[in-house]
Amino acid sequence: MLKRTLMGAAAALALTAGMASAENLRFAGATPALTMDPHATNDFTTTAIFRQVYDSLIGLSLDMELTPALATEWDYIGDNTWRFTIREGVQFHDGSELTAEDVAFSIMRQKDSRFYRSLFGGIQEAQVVDATTVDVISAGPDPILPRKMSRMFILSQAWSEANDVVEIPDLGAEGAEAHSIRNAMGTGPMRLLSHDPSVETRFEVFADYWDELPGNVTTATYLNIGSGPTRVAALLSGEVDMVVDLPLQDIGRIESAPGYTIAEAPQMLWMQLELDGTRDQALETFDRAGNPLAENPFRDTRVRQAIAHAVDADLIADRVMRGKARVVGISSIPGFGGYQEDLDQRWETDVDRARELLAEAGYPDGFVTTMNCPLERYVNTDDICRAVASMLARVGIDVRVNGLVWPEFARMLVNGPDSSFHLIGMGPDSRDTQDAFTGYVMTRDPDANEGFFNWALYTNPEIDDLTRTLTTTFDEEEREGLYRDLLERARDGVNAVYLHQPMIVWGMRGGVTAPIRSDATVTLQNVVVE
Repeated sequence: MLKRTLMGAAAALALTAGMASAENLRFAGATPALTMDPHATNDFTTTAIFRQVYDSLIGLSLDMELTPALATEWDYIGDNTWRFTIREGVQFHDGSELTAEDVAFSIMRQKDSRFYRSLFGGIQEAQVVDATTVDVISAGPDPILPRKMSRMFILSQAWSEANDVVEIPDLGAEGAEAHSIRNAMGTGPMRLLSHDPSVETRFEVFADYWDELPGNVTTATYLNIGSGPTRVAALLSGEVDMVVDLPLQDIGRIESAPGYTIAEAPQMLWMQLELDGTRDQALETFDRAGNPLAENPFRDTRVRQAIAHAVDADLIADRVMRGKARVVGISSIPGFGGYQEDLDQRWETDVDRARELLAEAGYPDGFVTTMNCPLERYVNTDDICRAVASMLARVGIDVRVNGLVWPEFARMLVNGPDSSFHLIGMGPDSRDTQDAFTGYVMTRDPDANEGFFNWALYTNPEIDDLTRTLTTTFDEEEREGLYRDLLERARDGVNAVYLHQPMIVWGMRGGVTAPIRSDATVTLQNVVVE
């Protein structure tokens, strides 16, 4: 029997902070939280906001280690089943008590979300054993299910039924509206007061929270301020206390301003360029005479390798990211299960070799294409995309950069994907390399819960087979070999052109102490305001 029982770490933060006076916090970011329904999307900005309201079944410490939350223990009992012991005495924000039925309901609701199928699609049943025990039964053995459960958010079944949100609302639908988009009923450290995705989200502390509350924030407001200069101005004028998407060009300005501080940490995602690996004819891709190319150049591994050689990721990290990034060479980053440091070597920048590969592939004069670029969501994306376009022009690939605000960019991918070349950030939800492959690298087959986030439509049957083996293998030595094999195959086949792992950079006024977690979540229960 495999057993995991971990001790909570929140009490270590308490010290004297819990004795500080009650305070309000106003903090700003670049993009809005799209919904308060914890199962309707899993983009990291939205998740970072609704994590204030909803607890996950298994928690995360500030250093991103698994810790007991609504589940206090978890055991693999065989027969494709993990058993979870549910914490007693937990209340929802309306005062009702958390039950095993709420946990089972939430598991079955979230596992059917199209955004979580790569994580939870293998779950067949959440079975209530008794008042404090829930068995989760999967189609096959799932060695990393506890890691995944740090993204399993628990909401009230009675509230969902009363407000007609047993089914998950579709945010992609025209005029989508449901009670759970603007309202919430969780067990988290903060209670939702209001949510207007176009303006702000407001919280108050939940006094009956089951865990320690080391900070002193009693009310908090998250403001969506898309413009970087406006966010910085709001911080320096005192309109907000903290900015969580600080423009890199303003770091020095904040550091030199009396009474302000900077905090930073590596973010648990990496940026990559995705190239259409499936279509017979690439979208928005032409010869130099303006005629659509008869064949999709991105399907040719030599073209993909040429682009990897042409794009200087070191220069982007140093210049565009101002040194606040680490170049990435594989589909994994430090801190993820299965990360292989010795394999983390990126393709060498070599313009001459890139030209040779393009000629070998039948494109000696290059071609013309469009790169879709998400604005505001990630750090300096507009500059990254323009730098990439300039680098590719050196080898004969002329790129038109099409900038899209995040909601529009996300709809383009989710409703299509309608893109053959784009920049995007990748961060597997479980923080395990396995889910980089099940979610982002495997051939896209949503019905099989495989490759849902493979917006590049990359396909490699050998990688598919090896990934399926990895997902059912418990033996650590065997898993290590599979990780290495998969990472090498994806890198050599250029499933994507990896760029860098960015730093999270926050700016805050003096008197605000906010520990950074690498998933970019402001854990309001730990913030101290003087």
